[in-house]
This record gives sequence, C-alpha cells and structure tokens, in this order.
Amino acid sequence: MEFTLNKTPLGTLCARPDTVSEQPVDMDFTLPDYCPDIEKILRCRINPKIYNRSLSGGQLTVDGAAAVSVLYTDSAGNLRACEQTSPFSAAIPVSDMPESCALDTYTKPEYVNCRALSRRRLSIHGAFSIYARVLRNCPLDIASPSENDSLEFDVREIEAASLSAFCSEQFTAGDGIKVTNKPPVSIIFDSSVRADISSTKLIPDRLMLNGELAVHLLYLSSPDSPNIETLDCAVPFSQVIDCRGLREDSEVCVNLNVLSSDVRVKNDILSETPVLSIDAKVNALVLAYSTKNVSVISDAYSTESAVIPDFANISIPCRTRVLSDTYVTKDTLEELELGEIVDITADVTPLTPTLGESEVTLNEKLTVRILGRDKDGGLVYIERSRELSKEIPTEERFENVDGNSASIVSLSYRMCDGNTVEIRPEIRYCLTLSDTKQLKAVTSVVSDDTAKLRRKPCSLILYYASQGERIWDIAKSFNIAVKSVTDENQIDEDILAAPRMLLIPTA
Repeated sequence: MEFTLNKTPLGTLCARPDTVSEQPVDMDFTLPDYCPDIEKILRCRINPKIYNRSLSGGQLTVDGAAAVSVLYTDSAGNLRACEQTSPFSAAIPVSDMPESCALDTYTKPEYVNCRALSRRRLSIHGAFSIYARVLRNCPLDIASPSENDSLEFDVREIEAASLSAFCSEQFTAGDGIKVTNKPPVSIIFDSSVRADISSTKLIPDRLMLNGELAVHLLYLSSPDSPNIETLDCAVPFSQVIDCRGLREDSEVCVNLNVLSSDVRVKNDILSETPVLSIDAKVNALVLAYSTKNVSVISDAYSTESAVIPDFANISIPCRTRVLSDTYVTKDTLEELELGEIVDITADVTPLTPTLGESEVTLNEKLTVRILGRDKDGGLVYIERSRELSKEIPTEERFENVDGNSASIVSLSYRMCDGNTVEIRPEIRYCLTLSDTKQLKAVTSVVSDDTAKLRRKPCSLILYYASQGERIWDIAKSFNIAVKSVTDENQIDEDILAAPRMLLIPTA
C-alpha cells in the first residue's frame, strides 16, 4: 500500500531549443525612374519584418516581408537610397505545444551580397533566419507531509523560487510627430526603431508598461539639398499586458522586441511642417518569479507498520534574481581614414555571461556602423565589431543564467583625428540569475508487507541520550511519535544541547 503525500508544485521555466527557419533572399531589381544611376554601392542591408503570426496544428506560420535597402552614391557623389521588399511566409513546426505556453519569435539577418549588374540593375543574394522559441511552465512536484496520524516526517524547510507568471504579447505603438528643432524631413535614406522600457508597475495578473520608441533617421531636408541630416526622436507609449499569476512582489524581467516598423513622411495640408509618422509592432516577453516556502521530506517512518520510503535526488530552484540596468563603456576605433562622420549607429549582441563568486561578467559583441566622408569629401561606409565585457556585482554567487538580453540606449562619439574615433555606447542589460539546491528527498512511502514492527515488552523505557542527538532519530529508533517524546520529557528542542535521560513511552 502506498501512503498519500501532499504535492507542492514549483514553477520552473522550460524552453525548447530555438527552432530556426532560414529564409533565402534572391532578387534582381531595376532602380525606379526617379533614382539616379549607381556609381558606388556603400551598404546593403536586409531588414526582416514580421507582420502576422498564427499557430495551428503544431505549426507556426509567420508572414512578413524582407526589406532590402541599398545606400549608394550617384555620379555627382551624392548619397542615394533604394529599397525593394520581398514578402515571405514561413511554416515552422512547433509540435508538442501545451495549452499554456508563450511563443517568442524574432528574426536575424545572416548575410547579404549585393552586386551591380549595371548602373541601374542590382543582384541581391542573402538570407535571414526566423527563430521560434516555445516557453512553458514545467511544474516540479515536491512531496510534502500529509495528514496521516501514523506517519512521522523529517522535514526540511526550503525557500524556493517559483515561476509564477510568464507571457508573450504583441501590441502596436507609434504616433505622428512634427520635426521642429531640425531641418524638415523630406527624403528618408535609412531608419531604425528600438523599443525601450521607462517604467513598470505590477498589479495582480497585469503589468503596466511605460516606454518609448527610439527612432533614428538618416535623411535629406529637400530633394535639392546636398546636406545629409540625422534625427533622433522618441515616441512614448503605454501598454497594459495581461499576465495571469503576476504578483506585486514578483521578480520580473521584461524584454521588448520590435517585430516590424514603418517610418514615413506624411504631408499635412493644414500645416506647412510635414508630419513624421511612426508605427511599430512590438512583442513583450514577461517572466515573473516569486518566493515560496516548501517543506521537503528528508525521511519518514510509521508508528504502526513497517514502511519503505522511496528517495530521489531533486534540484530545487532556491533563488532567482533579475538584474536590469544600464552602463556606459568606452572604446576606440582606429585606422578609419575619415575626414568627417555623417552618421554613426551601433547595435549589441549578448554573448554568454561569466559567473564569479560575487559578480557576473557581461560579454557582448558591439557592431559600429559609420557613414562618413574621406579626406577628399567622398562618401564611405565603415563597419567594425568589438567584444565588450563589463563586471556587474551580485554580492552572492549564482549558478545559472536563465535569461540574457542587451540593447543600445544611446551612443556618443568624438573624433580624435582622421584615423581615430572614440565611442561611448550606453548599454541596457537584463539578466535572470538563479540557484538550485541538490537534495535527497522522499518521493513516496509504501508499506513493507514482509516486515512487522517489534513491539516493546514494557510501556516505558529509560534512554540515555548523548549531546547532539536528534529527537527525531531517537523517536524513529523506537517507532514512536516525535510528539510523544517531547511531551513526555517536556522539551522543545530538536537537537539535545547536553546529555540527558529521556523517558520513552512505548505503550
């Protein structure tokens, strides 16, 4: 016969390995009539955009478009741009999807080759990847003491970290803004949109999220202007995200990912100043942890029959800590041969962090892109990559990194001379660190029908206990209840502080 034990569930995050679908981009296209002939190609970039996601029958369908943008110079040395969009629809198998799960998708350009077949015709060959990750709660059931008068339990109290809530939700953000402190926007060469978090507020089952879309533009103020302009602006947004199980005291990590964005000039007939229209589709991934007290059974016996406890080695998540902040670093780019910087942008890719005794070292790859002019005034494009490291104090040692994200918040620079540029990127990071305890615990208790308890011939036994003996071990050796020993001897300690004689009631 198996005795019934209570089960205490602990939420743990299970993430299936990323399912990757590589999408080729192969196109030949001719420049529109309004674009001048190509003299020199400066840069070609693939920008995948996700418009819709649908899940059915164990298959994820992702619809979007790959926008291929090319920066080049014409015969007069002026900056020009052209863009061609290729729609895509990818079917990604994601079988074994439970009802309660979160789906996280993002894209990553892999490579692109751009070749001018003529002054008006381009051949593009490249690829990008669509990543799909399924997140779900994998409850870890811990056996806990039950209401059974015949069973005695040796219990260890553990403070555990439990995944209390997680969700992935899409929302749209954007607005129309007027450019007042810069030359008006006429022709947009390039744009980028990033979603940043300003503040969060936790209420039961909901997350109040405030943030902004950080927009960067490379543009001309008029078709006839030779001056290339840049613009940085911010569009605030507020969003309420439903996240069942979220508590006000939860440790929360929120990651925002822009799935697609659109920046365009919208002429307003009622105003002389054009309006810049900004729209973005953003995905918010929320992971929340809470502290939970768990009673783990280290051993068990019965006062009425012989039993056999089953033991197992279990890993209990005991601590979770979310670290989220920004830091500023400095680096120097050399051998650039520049006369002037027109525009400079950067992005960062998180690498595997290094855990120490009381710190974690962030390892990241920084990619800097510079559009500038050489000493003769000609436009040039330079791309450099650097590996960065930053030590973040944790005050305690952690064993695991469960989440890691990074993004560029701002970027400042200074030209030291024509060959050297000093950059100061501000990087926002979000880390989820955790610890586990390895314990040998009772998972079940069954009766041993082949053995019987030895009954004592007397009703009271004198036992001379040594210092440091546990009352639980003494009671187990006589197959009596722990409470019987403590009540009979009027003691309230678990471990004897000094040798003494105990009365053991066996009747």
